Amino acid sequence: MIKCCIFDLDGTILNTLETIRYYVNRTMTKYGRAPISEEECRLFVGAGARVLLTKAFNSRGGIDEKEFEAALSEYMADYDRDPYHLTEKYKGIDELIDELKKRKIKLAVLSNKPDFATRSAAKHFFGNSFTVVHGGRDGIPLKPSPEGCLEILSELSALPSECVYIGDSDVDVMTGKNMNAALTVSVCWGFRTKEELNLSGAEHMVSSVDEICTLIDNFNKGEKK
Repeated sequence: MIKCCIFDLDGTILNTLETIRYYVNRTMTKYGRAPISEEECRLFVGAGARVLLTKAFNSRGGIDEKEFEAALSEYMADYDRDPYHLTEKYKGIDELIDELKKRKIKLAVLSNKPDFATRSAAKHFFGNSFTVVHGGRDGIPLKPSPEGCLEILSELSALPSECVYIGDSDVDVMTGKNMNAALTVSVCWGFRTKEELNLSGAEHMVSSVDEICTLIDNFNKGEKK
């Protein structure tokens, strides 16, 4: 029986692509680099701020290590000052949250975005809808490591076999598999195309929030047989 859902943040419940691109390009401009495009940003996101900014600078000729560390610190501080600038909820997410709560399913968020920005955005857009919200933190490996998800499950008193993991990227597909989630669901409205998700080995792809509830219902029916 499904007892909890863990959601990715960017590209899954919040459309943050323009937010991320805005702060990346502020940083790039400060260091004399040309801005990145929306398509480049879409390809660079998913593995945390350090990887994102590394890819952005590498696409513009690179940067030395000392300068990069300063740029990364500036990017994260800039982002934390207003972490939901240009951000929007995806259509139907509020209704999905309400439906899952009616079913007594506990909800959580795990993102590779820095922790403060993750918690701030989740609180701003969804209030207290999520029992646990974690972003990237020192000492906890980023996804696709299952460690963050397993920590959340401990906080929710649930097992991987009772959890649905929901994300939009290849990193999320690997995360769900690595944690042995009962269901790993890939949404098709996020930062990756269906083709990219297929190549990553996605097992359950959905184009609407209603399909998530259907997957949960079908899983629970199979458990009862």
